[in-house]
Amino acid sequence: MAGKVADELKAKTDAAWTNLTRQLQGMEPHLERSDAPGQWTTREILSHLLFQPGWDETATLKSFAPTNLPVIDVEAGKPYLNDERKRMSLKQLIDAIDEQRRKVFAVVSPLSDADLQTRKARIPAFKQFMGTEEIPLAQYVGALFDFHWNDHAGQLAKIRKAVGLPPVG
Repeated sequence: MAGKVADELKAKTDAAWTNLTRQLQGMEPHLERSDAPGQWTTREILSHLLFQPGWDETATLKSFAPTNLPVIDVEAGKPYLNDERKRMSLKQLIDAIDEQRRKVFAVVSPLSDADLQTRKARIPAFKQFMGTEEIPLAQYVGALFDFHWNDHAGQLAKIRKAVGLPPVG
């Protein structure tokens, strides 16, 4: 049974998921569009949210530990667009991201509040905006699936505007 921390993470992630998927309504014909030259397209944003091909969210999350912290190398700012993702429909991309979300919470939900705070990893890329590279599992999940998704939902809102779709909230 999920504890308070897992429940809060799930609620925030669900809200970010709703925000993200609302921005994607009507975007199928605009997968290759960006809001300005040199900016990511809708497809690139969604591919980025899936992380690098082969990334295993379950193994990553299970690697967090109270001691002998693993190092997780996060490469920010890459769309990770490969041939498979170039052929995916909007629905397939959304389904893949949703599957990732379900797998994350299959790992997170059974953990105690203490586990979510004491299991950590070293993530050097997080030091610049979090002030430390020792990141608890709860903070990692919040950063990737709340902050990260909402940030990219903002990009999608700009693309919606650029292609003439109405704002969704």
